[in-house]
Amino acid sequence: MSVLGIDVGTTGCKGVLLGLDGRLFNTSRFGYSLQFPHPGWVELDASLVLDAVRQVVSAASLEARNVGDPLRAIAVSASGDEAVPVDHSGTSLAPAIISMDVRSLEEARSYSERAGVERVYRLTGLPMAANWPLIRLIWLRQHEPSVFEQITHFLAWEDLVLTWLGAEPVTDDSLAARTMAFEISERRWSAQLLAEADLDPHLFPPSEPSGRIVGEVSAARCRDLGVSEPVSLVTGGFDQAMAVLGAGMRRPGEGVVGTGTWEALTVLVERPRADEELLASGFTFGCHVVDDLFYAMATNPGGGSVASWALGALNVSASETKGTPPTLDLALQALPDGPSGLVALAHFEGSYNPWMDPGSTGVIQGLRLNTTAEQIVKALLEAITFELSENMTRLRRAGVAIDALRATGGGARSTAWLQLKADILGVPVSTINISETGCFAAACLAATAIGRYRSVHEPIDDLVREARRFEPRQAIHDAYEEPFAQYLHLYRAVRPGGFPGSGEDQQCSAEEETGE
Repeated sequence: MSVLGIDVGTTGCKGVLLGLDGRLFNTSRFGYSLQFPHPGWVELDASLVLDAVRQVVSAASLEARNVGDPLRAIAVSASGDEAVPVDHSGTSLAPAIISMDVRSLEEARSYSERAGVERVYRLTGLPMAANWPLIRLIWLRQHEPSVFEQITHFLAWEDLVLTWLGAEPVTDDSLAARTMAFEISERRWSAQLLAEADLDPHLFPPSEPSGRIVGEVSAARCRDLGVSEPVSLVTGGFDQAMAVLGAGMRRPGEGVVGTGTWEALTVLVERPRADEELLASGFTFGCHVVDDLFYAMATNPGGGSVASWALGALNVSASETKGTPPTLDLALQALPDGPSGLVALAHFEGSYNPWMDPGSTGVIQGLRLNTTAEQIVKALLEAITFELSENMTRLRRAGVAIDALRATGGGARSTAWLQLKADILGVPVSTINISETGCFAAACLAATAIGRYRSVHEPIDDLVREARRFEPRQAIHDAYEEPFAQYLHLYRAVRPGGFPGSGEDQQCSAEEETGE
């Protein structure tokens, strides 16, 4: 009885097959392209996502047949904050509006005046912004009435995939918590918020806890995908929460820093907090996928994207003389331990948490004729980590303790950067032996739902191992105290009107950035 965990992101889909013997098989990643029809608009055709899902399931099914271990359950880990309008037959009516799209800024402003920013944050754990599905529905009603009138359900990526495979429309609590229409402490759709938006509550599908069987792959879809019946469909969850589960973190105060194109910090908490500073800093809270816990999350667009830019600069100026392809580890190892001597803001795509200032730009202070490319690279990595440190500081002030972090994503491959993180943050940072933690968590939820395990923690405890652990070095941590203070001063000097940002500040900054 093998099971499949699928991860649906905004640029690609992949899967992990968990066999009866505990062996893991990673499918290929199947990508798709975003569309940019107007300035500030970002869309994704749902048919491209479903085509990628088809390839992932077909590849996993073939592998399962080859080893004589038929596929028996599927669960999905999916990016949040986005939804697809579908009609009564489940057919997509329009592309999904991707989270970074800013078209619904005015609708967010208008709704915040009716519902109240603080009240919405207390109920949903989400700061007011343009990207939440509730706000997108208001935009569709006002600007695409012919589409809006045909909408039967507004489905997150997990919901769409499960429906396409054969389930009735359904979501899970962790993804419902990313809509701004869900009361996270009560784990229910908010009748009052939907009424204030003048939206039919049935536009969002019923929500179930993660790890529940909600249907089976239809006979027609089984034939199409080369799957033998029956195959159970199981609720998965929001990808960041799933990554925490898949990384083996299970107690409040434990979390994951995932460094891909963006960097995300997700920490488990016992309850959400409606702290004024956390609201101003844009932190989100939501329902975790197991154990009735919640999570706190901060995101930073200056993650791997800035590191890649920095390596491009290193490639031009340094690798030609060394004859070695540039890597983050090579850049950092070329310098002594401790501060780079520069101070930077890694705001190449603005800043989300903690500053909520998308209009902010990159800055490097302290350049001299003898400054090396490696110093620039290190300064930018320090800046990314300072941003992470400031997020952790604000969470701690609100009572969210952070005791340990596990690193995932492409950034976790750089041991030098992981040591830099531990040194600056002052907490241990470790890596694990599982590369696709979201997919893996989905597979574990699916396996538990069909009775292979008594608890989802059982396969995770059996299979997840700490690969390397990076302890903070106290002397170097102390040496970063002054550069960290300089980073805070630099931001306040160059963006005096931009901190700490409110939701309204964020929207205005986004308008300036896109020219709207």
